[in-house]
Amino acid sequence: MPPGRAKRNTLTEKISVAIREKIISGEFEVGGKLPREKDLVADFAVSRTVVREALAKLSADGLIEIRHGVGVFALDPAQRSDRNPFLAENFTKISAVLDLFELRRGIEIEAAGLAALRRSPAQDARIREAYRSFKQALEQGEIAANNDLELHRAIAEATNNRFYTEFLDFLTDQAIGRTVKGGYGGDEAQKLDKTKHLKNEHREIVEAIGVQDAERAREAMRTHLMNSEKRFRALSMSDL
Repeated sequence: MPPGRAKRNTLTEKISVAIREKIISGEFEVGGKLPREKDLVADFAVSRTVVREALAKLSADGLIEIRHGVGVFALDPAQRSDRNPFLAENFTKISAVLDLFELRRGIEIEAAGLAALRRSPAQDARIREAYRSFKQALEQGEIAANNDLELHRAIAEATNNRFYTEFLDFLTDQAIGRTVKGGYGGDEAQKLDKTKHLKNEHREIVEAIGVQDAERAREAMRTHLMNSEKRFRALSMSDL
């Protein structure tokens, strides 16, 4: 593991433990809202990526609930074993990550088509801005997982069917945050020197939605998810 990633993983674990202790001790009251993300960044003196990964881990453990656009709320530690049995897999197995790719195809391909048909000018602008942020992160050599998630979420929002957004949020909170980041964020493309492919795949999706070509958007999303799965397979094989 590269030194930078090892350090970030250590920080992520440190922050998740610190927040966990505050919830268990009652400092963060059950049902209450945690400090804002930017406040946690300042309080712990770490990057936003570290805070987001720590929160994703705590969400997967059932200690917090992330309500996008609302905030992060502390849950009762005594109840976490009964929370959200669906997708309770820990996603350390390659087979589980590949199954998640399959599930995503069933949801996100149609979401891209609906977004192309239904998106408003403002939603189209948000999708394009999310793509620019994602592209910039890749070009700067950053781990672009959160940028990728924001782009996919902007597409889901443009379906104007709230259940697509809520289900993608659920996948993110319950599963994607626990997978290898390459499964949803371009890390696998960076390792395999294929970031240009990843940028082009996302650009094709964004452009298809922009011109409101539903079939092109569906096919572009299908191509992207299939290629991401191939890259993940290649990356997993390189570690053997």
